Amino acid sequence: MQHLTGLVVFTDLDGTLLDHDDYSWEAARPALVRLHENDIPVLAISSKTLAELRAINNRHHLFAGLIGENGGAIEIGSDLRQPGPATQTIDDARAAIARAISIPVASFRTSNADAIATATGLTKTDAALAGDRNCSDPLIWQPSSNDIAIAEKIARDFGLKLVKGGRFYTLCGETDKGHAMQTAISMLQEQQKLPAKRSEITSIALGDSPNDAGMLAHADIAVQIPVKHGPVPKLDLGEKTARLAPAPGPQGWNNSIHAILDELSQTPTAITKAR
Repeated sequence: MQHLTGLVVFTDLDGTLLDHDDYSWEAARPALVRLHENDIPVLAISSKTLAELRAINNRHHLFAGLIGENGGAIEIGSDLRQPGPATQTIDDARAAIARAISIPVASFRTSNADAIATATGLTKTDAALAGDRNCSDPLIWQPSSNDIAIAEKIARDFGLKLVKGGRFYTLCGETDKGHAMQTAISMLQEQQKLPAKRSEITSIALGDSPNDAGMLAHADIAVQIPVKHGPVPKLDLGEKTARLAPAPGPQGWNNSIHAILDELSQTPTAITKAR
């Protein structure tokens, strides 16, 4: 007896569904086909912009919904919502930072594709998509520790935060992937793509990094994908525990989804929901 109704899958991209080295999702194709055949929606949830996610989806048609900028912007069909800060707030805060410190402050939102490509190594086309931002803005600058302290205070004054990533400091809000996942479930319920009762929905989330911890903590079934190069990071999920996929990237994604669907298809009663 099949029990695969009311399921929804949320997935990180880089290092999770997409291979760390070549960005291929081919190893996950069998599981993606199975999800599609069972009408189980898959939503991308990423630090990428909606423009970047749309470009991926236009090429490959993988996702029923897109969640960009770490939960700051959500698009499901024609319904577009921005839980993150207003774009004008981001722009006003960045301008205030530029006035307060003595070095030039550019950003992805204020730079052309050539400048973003130079700063990131992206192609010009991809750089343009990365610069099309709604509610966060990586700064392109060479700050001193004092500059950073000033910028952090100004960000707080605007209700924002300044987050250090791998290469850039990013102005952003307090939104995260976990809260965005809950909002997306509500949107899918409104569109009658998921049951009206939350107790009849099983959310599955897959991610590989600390940035995914909020999403995994809120999911009914959480899967941590091991990183391809280096040790598996310890994620703070509170009282929640995550399954560890048997392999990195799309192969681990594929194996984990198949295992979960096999288990649920044999389960006569609903699984216990995460609190």
